[in-house]
Amino acid sequence: MKKISVIILAVFLSSCASFTQTSTPLPKPKIVNHYLPWAQRKAQLNAIQNFRVNGNLAIHETSGHGVNASFSWEQNYPNYQLNFFGPLGTQSAVLTGNPERVSLTAHQQTYHAQNPEKLLHDQLGLNLPVSQFYYWLRGLPAPQSRYTTNLDAYNHIMQLRQSGWRIVYQHFTNIGKIDLPDRIQLSNCQWQVRIKLTHWEIK
Repeated sequence: MKKISVIILAVFLSSCASFTQTSTPLPKPKIVNHYLPWAQRKAQLNAIQNFRVNGNLAIHETSGHGVNASFSWEQNYPNYQLNFFGPLGTQSAVLTGNPERVSLTAHQQTYHAQNPEKLLHDQLGLNLPVSQFYYWLRGLPAPQSRYTTNLDAYNHIMQLRQSGWRIVYQHFTNIGKIDLPDRIQLSNCQWQVRIKLTHWEIK
């Protein structure tokens, strides 16, 4: 009996040793935030002129009207294209423009206006500050108007007030060693916009 117990114990220890050898260490946690002085971070983000980002947005008016949609923003400076997918009163809508002209294709028609905000309001009933998205999506203030900012411990913009909007950056992700927003909330006296960015591509 004693001999059998010794054999069982030897087999058990052997299996434990085998299990220990085949186990793999857990991956190191991914570094999400990098500390940079604000001037250096601002220069790093400004250097990103061409990019593509996909995500989801929820737009709600204080009166109760609201929509949810997926979107993609593609920037080939100075041109941009904003694609909406989902329930916007149409299956899809495409906004294209640059500082000189802008057009919206929706409802199987193409519309033109002097600025994207007017097009979106007139044709889709939305208030969305598209003219600033080139900057705000990257976590930068737009240079053409006054603003105030609050920075976090890593010198990301934590809160930005500009052009009548309050922009709160709720979370950042990193592409290489560049920190970029992936959760943004915008609000003014009438509208609230929640943006979740699911994929960044820097060109």
